[in-house]
Amino acid sequence: MKKFIVAIVLTIACVVANAAPMCCFFNSDGDKVTIIFTDDDAVGEYIVSDVMLYPIEGGKGYEVNSVDTNVTDGVAKVTLSFQHLTKFSNPIVKLSINGKKAEFKVTTLKGTWQ
Repeated sequence: MKKFIVAIVLTIACVVANAAPMCCFFNSDGDKVTIIFTDDDAVGEYIVSDVMLYPIEGGKGYEVNSVDTNVTDGVAKVTLSFQHLTKFSNPIVKLSINGKKAEFKVTTLKGTWQ
């Protein structure tokens, strides 16, 4: 029984430790596409790399032009800028955070943005 309880606790800890980024802003006005996401579990160093935007699900990916990261009180706010695009269908951003692969749907706005 003790092993079962320990396994449950470790499973919950793993789920909490792997918090996912949440998109909170998307704008394709002007000469670029801007996407802002937050991560409520940003402890220590927060390095974003290998960022690709897939504006059409299953379509061609576009590399990020710039990444701006700000971590305050354990919450990361990351601003991504891409070249200007006009066609979107279930867009997805794929990236690495501290070396771990992650992705989020751009049209699902969940994070808090200030």
